[in-house]
Amino acid sequence: MSSLGDGRGAAQVKPAGLDLDPKQKLLAAYKRMLAYQFCGAIILVAIPVAVLVFSYVTAKAGVWQPPILMVVALAGIVGAFFSALTRLHRVDQLPLALMSDTVLGLNGLHLVVYSIVPPVVGAIAAVVVYLAFISGIFDSGVFPKLVCKAANKTCNDLVQVLNDYGPDKAADYGKVLVWSFFAGFAERLVPDMLQAVLARMQSDSEK
Repeated sequence: MSSLGDGRGAAQVKPAGLDLDPKQKLLAAYKRMLAYQFCGAIILVAIPVAVLVFSYVTAKAGVWQPPILMVVALAGIVGAFFSALTRLHRVDQLPLALMSDTVLGLNGLHLVVYSIVPPVVGAIAAVVVYLAFISGIFDSGVFPKLVCKAANKTCNDLVQVLNDYGPDKAADYGKVLVWSFFAGFAERLVPDMLQAVLARMQSDSEK
């Protein structure tokens, strides 16, 4: 009788231990991904911030103008970082792939590389959106208006475009930053926008 009782107790304890194992794996993976995601984003944020600080230190007193591309890239990085953290914050909705032996087996260097991919993509997407604003591909009230701010009002080469071409008013600066943040936050935003432009160009060419 006692042996049967012990066997039943063991049978009852075993499933409970199995239930806890995936949770422990998920928690371990969550801790690692959160730590490396944060560190990777901090590293990438530090690069444009360092450029901005350097430009401020080397600028003449009262005439500092931050490089707009650095500000745009920084907004894209922050958007991608925000998106990644919101996904990691929902622990109960993490994908099962996070618990896989492959993810758990990645070393620190690979996890750093994995964690900086979204911010890099966000920075590239933000710059692409800004260049699309310069080209005039997107023309609507929700998009910023960019103008040449050079003394002669002509920005005909790449250096002048990068240095002297930018948002016209305060609202346009806000729109540039918001769209740059969106480009980093929403992974499909830039591809969908470019796809819509290509579809419109094809439609115009067929007319």
